[in-house]
Amino acid sequence: MLNNIPMDKVILKKWLKAGYIYSKKLYPTEAGTPQGGIISPTLANMTLDGLEKELKKHFGKVNSNKARQNQINLIRYADDFMITGKTKELLENEVKPLVENFLKERGLTLSQEKTKIVSIKEGYDFLGWNMRKYDGKLLITPSKKNMANFLRNIRETVKANKTTTQGNLIRILNPKIQGWANYHKGAVAKKAFKRVDHEIWKITWQWAKRRHPRKGLKWIKEKYFPRIGNREWAFAVNTITKNGAPRQISAYA
Repeated sequence: MLNNIPMDKVILKKWLKAGYIYSKKLYPTEAGTPQGGIISPTLANMTLDGLEKELKKHFGKVNSNKARQNQINLIRYADDFMITGKTKELLENEVKPLVENFLKERGLTLSQEKTKIVSIKEGYDFLGWNMRKYDGKLLITPSKKNMANFLRNIRETVKANKTTTQGNLIRILNPKIQGWANYHKGAVAKKAFKRVDHEIWKITWQWAKRRHPRKGLKWIKEKYFPRIGNREWAFAVNTITKNGAPRQISAYA
């Protein structure tokens, strides 16, 4: 990083070795940044800065004839990036070796497990989305892996809150559900939302049934899944606000 990041080397070196303070005690930096640490994306961005410039140098600047011929484009988020190109041969024989050399100078290597060269017609996953062309039309949808991970998190959350009240469970679930939905609402997500909604209903239905093994299904439905307007089977409960006013809250609102 010291050799390749264009900034004051003295300041950068001090910053990398600065350590952190917790409970008024200084802990020195000795083993580097842990995976998933909050500073990791910043370090990744700093380290990879210059890759786009290198690609333009070899495959043409924006709007040049060479760039239009090669169609090389870089999309990067922290240490995740993808590069598009006109042909598989161009990406495999010229772009990939260039990227490997760029990373090698910075002490990094491409992940063989994650690095793939695929056709846009086959589709690929990037940042939780699947990008694929269907009959010449590009569709960006929530990836199957992203949906599976999200639903796993919901199941684990509900399982860890077997004895909590319905209101508390809804308050715990809603930020997760709304956050995931907001992330994907700009994509083609109608089918994904419908499936996730159904899966969350099944998870909460099992949660409700376990709480009352001696009650009938109709009783459980009426207690935990009332009708709200035109919406059937809403996982909702009546609560009281801090001001003493009645309020109804529901999951995946």
